Amino acid sequence: MLSLTGRVLVMAGVIVGVQWVVITHRGDIVLLLVVLGLPALFAAYTLTRALTITSYDSPHSKGDRR
Repeated sequence: MLSLTGRVLVMAGVIVGVQWVVITHRGDIVLLLVVLGLPALFAAYTLTRALTITSYDSPHSKGDRR
């Protein structure tokens, strides 16, 4: 069983491999844009979710007496 780091590295290798094949075998420009843009969209979504503060927990929540 692979660790999280191992799975990330394997998936990155797969993405780079597919991108390399599409770039070196010049074909359809739309395919090139999809192959380069789709991983960028997933990365941007993941980073945006990870870096966005979604809630603020007050130090004095409901039911908390001083």
